[in-house]
Amino acid sequence: MVSYRIDNVYSRQFNLNGYCNLFGRKRRDMHDNLKKKLLKHPEKILQTVLGLVAFHSIVMGVVLIAQPAVLMELSGFSGDYEHFFPAQGGVFHLLMSVAYLTGATNIEKYHHFIVFSIFVKAVATFFLMMYCFAAEFKWIVLLSGIADCVMGLIMFWALQHYLRSKKCTALGIKNG
Repeated sequence: MVSYRIDNVYSRQFNLNGYCNLFGRKRRDMHDNLKKKLLKHPEKILQTVLGLVAFHSIVMGVVLIAQPAVLMELSGFSGDYEHFFPAQGGVFHLLMSVAYLTGATNIEKYHHFIVFSIFVKAVATFFLMMYCFAAEFKWIVLLSGIADCVMGLIMFWALQHYLRSKKCTALGIKNG
């Protein structure tokens, strides 16, 4: 692949036979179009992220309340663990799912739920990592900490994208 440069911009790419690399160009154009279409709806992105996090919390809440023996053993808990605290964690997950869904229903009205949710994910990440490395290492605790960190960062990114879009709209700047 040989390319030539005009004003610090690669204008076209040619293979050694001189034919234009249309496949790479089309793929890049499709990627750019998909990216523009996805990022064009920041409210829907944020609502979708919050909905997926809520779904995760509902599933985890039900699992922690029910405590199926097979899943608990796979997670590193033996049969003689205290059942109250995982169940309490399950109830917390269900309550947090309400906060996620409330924020998703009306972002403007309930934006404080979204900020609180991001804060909760940050605290959960810190707590789980500290517990995992300072108290007792369990792979499920490590994975939960990583998952909470990723979900919190995605929620933060989606909220920032939404707020940036609102600011651009208020200033009359076209998004995209």
